[in-house]
Amino acid sequence: MNEDLPKEYFELIRKALNEKEAEKAPLSRRRRVRRKNQPLPDAKKKFKTGLNELPRESVVTINLDSSDDGVVTVPTDDSVEEIQSSEEDYDSEEFEDVTDGNEVAGVEDISVELKPSSKRNSDARRTSRNVCSNEERKRRKYFHMLYLVCLMVHGFIRNEWINSKRLSRKLSNLVPEKVFELLHPQKDEELPLRSTRKLLDGLKKCMELWQKHWKITKKYDNVGLYMRTWKEIEMSANNKRNFKTLKRSDFLRAVSKGHGDPDISVQGFVAMLRACNVNARLIMSCQPPDFTNMKIDTSLNGNNAYKDMVKYPIFWCEVWDKFSKKWITVDPVNLKTIEQVRLHSKLAPKGVACCERNMLRYVIAYDRKYGCRDVTRRYAQWMNSKVRKRRITKDDFGEKWFRKVITAFHHRKRTKIDDYEDQYFFQRDESEGIPDSVQDLKNHPYYVLEQDIKQTQIVKPGCKECGYLKVHGKVGKVLKVYAKRDIADLKSARQWYMNGRILKTGSRCKKVIKRTVGRPKGEAEEEDERLYSFEDTELYIPPLASASGEITKNTFGNIEVFAPTMIPGNCCLVENPVAIKAARFLGVEFAPAVTSFKFERGSTVKPVLSGIVVAKWLREAIETAIDGIEFIQEDDNRKEHLLGALESWNTLLLKLRIRSKLNSTYGKIAEEEPNVTKEQNIADNHDNTETFMGGGFLPSIANQEARPYSEPSEPEDSLDYVSVDKAEESATDDDVGENYSDFMKELEMSEESD
Repeated sequence: MNEDLPKEYFELIRKALNEKEAEKAPLSRRRRVRRKNQPLPDAKKKFKTGLNELPRESVVTINLDSSDDGVVTVPTDDSVEEIQSSEEDYDSEEFEDVTDGNEVAGVEDISVELKPSSKRNSDARRTSRNVCSNEERKRRKYFHMLYLVCLMVHGFIRNEWINSKRLSRKLSNLVPEKVFELLHPQKDEELPLRSTRKLLDGLKKCMELWQKHWKITKKYDNVGLYMRTWKEIEMSANNKRNFKTLKRSDFLRAVSKGHGDPDISVQGFVAMLRACNVNARLIMSCQPPDFTNMKIDTSLNGNNAYKDMVKYPIFWCEVWDKFSKKWITVDPVNLKTIEQVRLHSKLAPKGVACCERNMLRYVIAYDRKYGCRDVTRRYAQWMNSKVRKRRITKDDFGEKWFRKVITAFHHRKRTKIDDYEDQYFFQRDESEGIPDSVQDLKNHPYYVLEQDIKQTQIVKPGCKECGYLKVHGKVGKVLKVYAKRDIADLKSARQWYMNGRILKTGSRCKKVIKRTVGRPKGEAEEEDERLYSFEDTELYIPPLASASGEITKNTFGNIEVFAPTMIPGNCCLVENPVAIKAARFLGVEFAPAVTSFKFERGSTVKPVLSGIVVAKWLREAIETAIDGIEFIQEDDNRKEHLLGALESWNTLLLKLRIRSKLNSTYGKIAEEEPNVTKEQNIADNHDNTETFMGGGFLPSIANQEARPYSEPSEPEDSLDYVSVDKAEESATDDDVGENYSDFMKELEMSEESD
């Protein structure tokens, strides 16, 4: 054996032999990483020159049956390469054609052959998630709101059309006297239920009459007013088609003749009941696209039948029962049913196929006096736990927006019928009960899980859990459920002060929590923070101002006004950027008002001075001074703008004067446009001869010939040369100089007079 071989060579051979013997034993899965600094042999460079023939190559084969997350170290001539492999280590490393240590007489070089991995990544890892981006989510949300407003406008217009007097006269002839008497029964003092029974019989007779009158029921064009998917909306936006608009005259003619789709049929039925002086209102289930669907591909299954889509209606009717003080639901076309909804309605869509196009979320009622109300609570059994999550009203922003929209469509005063209906909705909320899943209890308006109670909340003393929830799949695990009215919010003394309240004398904290104090870059420290309930605080009443208007200030020379109640009783808050300047100009007593704090980079906090607090008898003087200061500032800004414009004109006149002197002394140099040949200029001028319109400040260049190129000049000397006599030129220069000097003298005199 050659003793001149390096030691590393023999270590590599021993390691290969040991690993080959250990193949029979089960290998433990562990990450194998070689040292980067381990010296590696270079057989060709390390062999002595005494060896006459180059060694043969023996191949070391490594099977990489893994993915690409681990690290395999392979020796090269210069360094060790790290090759990505999977998180799972190699199941085996096979070394072939390796001889024993006694047979290494003929020194051989070693090359490493890496076989590609036999395992491939699964298609599930490569496929991207079918979830839209945040920008797309916002777009879908606002498009949902716009679509909802358009649908509500559609219902409002149809409700206005069915109030037509001409239509009422025609439809009233369809109802005979006996049916009319059933629609207006006398009140039975002994048993009011009999009167309600007569009203129901009259509505049933009206349904039979309307089915005889309505002769042809047409199908919807495409999906009608049912819900569309986001993919269908994008396709309809790309395919611009001319849609037919149903006019008012066409609608009245269709109702009179009994021809049209089911929506027009229901609207005509409501018009017939109103013609009989029945308090009936039109109900519309608005179906905007689902903004909670975050999938990119929202295409539906092609097997969805038209029959499943139209199984549940978009429009139906409600009639007021003055005897039972409730609304009666009537569907004269689709389900042909009459009901008084208690807990569950027959008109609520059921089944996956029906809910893909008809999802109960917004049920809007339009009455004959142009009133508009949201009556979704009547038809949704799980309004607070399931339906609310798919409405725009699931957050505060959407709730405020939806109330504004409803208010805009509501054009009548409040009546007792609205009070009865609100009372019914409140009872339905109370009787809905506790949801039966953890997911439905998330952000529930009335109930909360024990594990979802915040750190700054506690259960009120004397209150217990209102129910229990058994977790599916976990034996013996039961969660406590509390009513939100039994949960109290806690705040620190500083937070209560920001709300205009202070702690009572002798109040004790309800809870102590750890609060992190310190800058993000520095070492953070934890300190105890005491929390108090609303009952432990009282309203902060600041001291009154003195007779001279002097106001009590803090150590920083200002007054904190975080709530309207923090203003002294005989003082007022004047918010204006120049309020402090006006008060100082008048020389009156005032106090700068700190209304909030501004958080800058890091943990820097600065107070925001948005105005001043002064005595009430000084308010008029302060506001007058503010108006004067704002007028002066506007006048100064106008003068500054005017001076800037005059300076610009001054610069322009100086440049014109310099140009005229240079042209008179050295002549005008014509300059061609860069990167444009003469032939192109001539062609462009020839093409633009007919289309060029005069009337501007630039001379016409259509008929000018190209001039020979001369030495380049400055960009500002690019105007055409015009020959001028010397006498005329000198006279022109003198006039320009005299006019300019006179202009500057007048400007200086105006400034001195100001």
